[in-house]
Amino acid sequence: METDSCEGMAVPIWKRILKWLAWLVGGTLTLAVVAYLVLLVINWRDVPPSESARRLEALYRNRPAASDADNGYVYVMGFSVAADADPQAAGIRRVEWIRKITPQSRYSSADDPAPGDSSYRSSRLPSAKQIVDVCQAGSGKCALALEGGEDTLREWIGDEKWLLDRYRTLLHRPGWLETVPLDIRAPLPAYATVLDGQRLLLAQAYVFAKEKNAAGVRELLGDDVRFWRHVLASSDILITKMIAVAALHRHFSVGNLVLRRLPAQTELQGMPPEWTTPMTDDERSLLRTFTGEWMFGDSLIRDALPSGSWHALLDFNTDERFIDKLSGRLLVPFFQPQETSNRRATMFIRATEAMSVPFEKLPAGLAQAGTIFKQPGAGNRPFTRLYNPVGDLLFNAAAEEGFSPYGARVADVEGSRRAAVLSANLRNRKVDVQKISAELAASEIRAPYDGKPFEWDVGEQAIVFVGLERNERGRHAFKY
Repeated sequence: METDSCEGMAVPIWKRILKWLAWLVGGTLTLAVVAYLVLLVINWRDVPPSESARRLEALYRNRPAASDADNGYVYVMGFSVAADADPQAAGIRRVEWIRKITPQSRYSSADDPAPGDSSYRSSRLPSAKQIVDVCQAGSGKCALALEGGEDTLREWIGDEKWLLDRYRTLLHRPGWLETVPLDIRAPLPAYATVLDGQRLLLAQAYVFAKEKNAAGVRELLGDDVRFWRHVLASSDILITKMIAVAALHRHFSVGNLVLRRLPAQTELQGMPPEWTTPMTDDERSLLRTFTGEWMFGDSLIRDALPSGSWHALLDFNTDERFIDKLSGRLLVPFFQPQETSNRRATMFIRATEAMSVPFEKLPAGLAQAGTIFKQPGAGNRPFTRLYNPVGDLLFNAAAEEGFSPYGARVADVEGSRRAAVLSANLRNRKVDVQKISAELAASEIRAPYDGKPFEWDVGEQAIVFVGLERNERGRHAFKY
């Protein structure tokens, strides 16, 4: 057998190999421990809040106050309770319950103090269901359904008068102050029921128009558009902002059909002043909404990492609880929550500023915002620095590029508003359809982004606005 001589003793080669392996493993472990300790020293302290973070904190802290009695958000949180229940009381209970949800608390939807009740939909008239399905927007098919369904509208309004009354009560709440959910399990408001209420109000306005009640039409449309424009400006949650956008698009498109039902000479009498008021900077801005998203994201990351569930943020899809907890705890020292939060705050502010430009510059602004969201960690890509490596990984892996289309969706409301006003003005003047194209070309009311005339669809007999939002959702037709 091959041996080596060492002070007269033979050492088997396999023992020498084991000795080398032991040195290799020991050296590697030593280097790993030393590297870990060096990283600990480098990541010993987090940074203070940046100017961007302090700005968003102040924006949230200084929101206009609203009592529970005035706060539409509180009423919406209880809006979907049964017809004989009190939405205001239910909303107060539900908001208090949401505020008490923490990562450590047990959660079950069965604990919801104000569960929704949508049973009214199952007893709705089939003909009313058909109108609801057809009139998602004010299309030509919707116009035909409304013109031939006035008896259905009256019966539907009578059957669900409680919901119409509830919706009208909501519209008179002067404030909107949301509780940003800091736990992913927290339920959202039952906006589907709220939008059912809007459909009923528009149906009532259509009945008023049939009765030549321009004042009644003006009151209903005014209450509706005023409320949703206020929500649009005051939203702290992204889904709320998008609900307001959807509600306003429906308001202008179906509201156009309501005004169209009035005699031409009284049509403008039914138009509320908010229709002729351009979108404000607050309505267009996403900064307040992004502030809520910033707070929610911070809460999610801060709670997930120490608990060992940080991998879920990166979609690693592992169920090994021991590995989860061990890796999570080992990585906690290399995650700087405040530094990561600072960078997210800067990203949201920069993207908002890129989109806060005049309408004609918005396409370029949206492209710039998209780049900011797509490459949020430019300059601090994962594993390019030793400080906050986990924060870099999370920040880049959770790139917020999905936020970039929302600026277009919000701004497109202005195009719908202009097209609806233009349609009513032309009908009031009794312009012949053969002359519509020429009238659109000569009109001072034009598309917001390029200043071009609105389109005329001969087949639909509709004035068309094509917005910046992609796919069919960006096309809005207003029946003439």
